[in-house]
Amino acid sequence: MKVKDKSINSIAKTCIDLVFRSDTITPGFVHLDFGKNLTSLAFRSIMVDLKNELSKFTLKTYHKPLTYHWLVRFNQQVNTPFHLDNAKDTSFLMLGYEPSKVESELYLADYAKYIAESKDHLKGDIDKIIPVFKNDISLLSPYISKVKSFTKENYSIVLINNSSLKSHLNMLGVLHKVTIPKQDLTKSRIVNSMIINLLSTGESNENEPNEKDFLNTSIISE
Repeated sequence: MKVKDKSINSIAKTCIDLVFRSDTITPGFVHLDFGKNLTSLAFRSIMVDLKNELSKFTLKTYHKPLTYHWLVRFNQQVNTPFHLDNAKDTSFLMLGYEPSKVESELYLADYAKYIAESKDHLKGDIDKIIPVFKNDISLLSPYISKVKSFTKENYSIVLINNSSLKSHLNMLGVLHKVTIPKQDLTKSRIVNSMIINLLSTGESNENEPNEKDFLNTSIISE
């Protein structure tokens, strides 16, 4: 979805409708294309503002805020399998892609729908499905979506429901994987990565990463 002159509130509403799911009717992820006319700082500020707007929703709806599990920037140029990132059972992954000359492809797989529609003997084989998919990948093929609008020249955010089947809100996550057709370590592919957890009742996050550090850092992890 191209984002132009939309408020954070409007963007958050779209994210909630498409990502905060308890069934497999909606995709469990959304791609937001912000175009070229941003700076890295302004882009990261949008990510922080979006997280905070989503937290207002969870606080109002579930009486639970969203909290950072991690906030990192890295040069990501390795292929990954389909997986969930390590986080709470109810969690969301926000990936902020800065313009790059390195081509990449992002795929999402609806593992919850795959389990629901699989034969009974596959349903009990959860450890081969999450957090890393280890079954025959051809079985997952009908449930895979490629982010077709992914453009390396633009700033873009992909928000992904990263929840496991143990989510107490019955949030249904999706697996994700990245493919780099041609690695080029002389160039950078900067990804700003947030994992945001839904806090349990009475729980606190004493080790929460600092937003200001994320916004002001010039460090890019490898």
